[in-house]
Amino acid sequence: MPQAQLKRPYTVVPVSCSHCQQEQVVHTEARGGIWSLAHQSVKCLKCGQEFEVTVPDAIIGGPFLPERTA
Repeated sequence: MPQAQLKRPYTVVPVSCSHCQQEQVVHTEARGGIWSLAHQSVKCLKCGQEFEVTVPDAIIGGPFLPERTA
């Protein structure tokens, strides 16, 4: 029987590609309390180039295109 996957709480963090300026979002671990910024890289959805981002925790999902609100 397959094991159910636990959903991890996350925080949505906006990032922008330093090459083509495409706006994207990543999901980072949601932790309370004191945190420090972590340097990580993301592969752009539009141009395919990797770019560095500084986010509060480990990236656990993304990048994704931001949802448009009406």
